[in-house]
Amino acid sequence: MRWLALIIALAFCLILGLAMWRAKKFQQKYLEPIFMGIMLFGIVALCQPLWQPLYQYGFPILLTGTAGYIFVTHIK
Repeated sequence: MRWLALIIALAFCLILGLAMWRAKKFQQKYLEPIFMGIMLFGIVALCQPLWQPLYQYGFPILLTGTAGYIFVTHIK
């Protein structure tokens, strides 16, 4: 189940990155902060002790944000 979420998230990042290949202003203004927020949410999900499913999906969320951010910043 975790692998499915990871594959869906990475596919989303790839499609979003390819769609925004030429829109540099859009990348800087919107996509970079979105992926930073996803990374922050992944860290919070890993650090919270209350809800097990959120903890289980914390690393794929963090990995998605990191991969998306790297992809978006290296397109420039």
